[in-house]
Amino acid sequence: MKLTKLIWRNLFRRPARTLLSIGGVASAMTLLILVESLSGGMDQALSGADAARTLVVYRKHRFCPQTSFLPEWYAERIQKLDGVQSVLPIKVYLNNCRASLDLVAFQGAPVDKLLESRAIEVREGSLEQFRSEHDAALVGADFAARKGLGVGDTFRFGDIDVKVRGIFGSGEKIEESLILTHLEFLQRAGPVDRLGTVTQFEVKVADAERAESIAKEIDGLFASAEEPTDTRAQIAFLERATRDLREILRFGRILGLACVLVVLSLVANTVFMSVQERIREFGVFRTIGFKERQLATVVMGESLFLAMTGAVLGLALALVILGTTNLSIGTEGVVVAFATPPELFLRGLGIAFGVGCLAGLLPAVRSARRPIVNSLRSVT
Repeated sequence: MKLTKLIWRNLFRRPARTLLSIGGVASAMTLLILVESLSGGMDQALSGADAARTLVVYRKHRFCPQTSFLPEWYAERIQKLDGVQSVLPIKVYLNNCRASLDLVAFQGAPVDKLLESRAIEVREGSLEQFRSEHDAALVGADFAARKGLGVGDTFRFGDIDVKVRGIFGSGEKIEESLILTHLEFLQRAGPVDRLGTVTQFEVKVADAERAESIAKEIDGLFASAEEPTDTRAQIAFLERATRDLREILRFGRILGLACVLVVLSLVANTVFMSVQERIREFGVFRTIGFKERQLATVVMGESLFLAMTGAVLGLALALVILGTTNLSIGTEGVVVAFATPPELFLRGLGIAFGVGCLAGLLPAVRSARRPIVNSLRSVT
């Protein structure tokens, strides 16, 4: 208890310096958690439960949904292939193909096939109303939270007006940022207006081991057609679609490393300055019977207090930001929500603890081992 009181008194001997250091650590930790939460969202987006047996049929040599047009009747021919379990034609409409923090992604599909293929759960609203109204939409929970939408609202984007008839959740987190509509409605919408065409097909195969050979069969089927196809496993399709996001994440990881170095330098500098101001005081403590390990504990305690307090504040701030803004980032129709699993925060606390120990180690050793006479003679 005496050592704890001593640590507390030393820290707030210079309250402005201590608070500034804690604030700097908190800011760096917030940025680090935001970067790592994007990484967690990417992992979730690329790990769908049915990814191994799902193929995505896309227009060959097209890299944005706005330019991929395939005849809807392709679905009938694909369905006849041996090993194909189901085919879901999808029309996609986006506000932006490049990386964006405010991606609006419409997907139109035949309602019955859509509900069979997607593991969605309508949490609010009426599924029957969605079925019966051609301009109705089911809105993902993440998108609804981000835009403040509720059942009964009318959502307008460009020349597209849809009525929100339900808000859904999904086992695939990536789907909760989508707006699901009737296929024909989206085909006839003003900005799209291409009846009889779709953007892509989602093909589920019965045996995941045959997915690659079936993909080649599909592409061979339409190789000489006016609109040839490029069929890939869903995981490969998502990896290609999110290549811009991976570049952003790679740069973000560099920022994350910089954040760790900032925390280390802030804490080490604060502790070093504090120790330098108290050299004679440490000499007096040694004279009256304090042991080397006790003095080292005081210095390490100060370092850990700065690092851990700043980390807790930074983690709390990151949680508030992610919880209130429902941040997501998307590209080419793939929307990635920032994920905050509990292990992410535990990892942040672990990093802060390690940095606190490392920052305080040298000042702790130097202050504990400095000869008593030299400490008492110090003028600092």
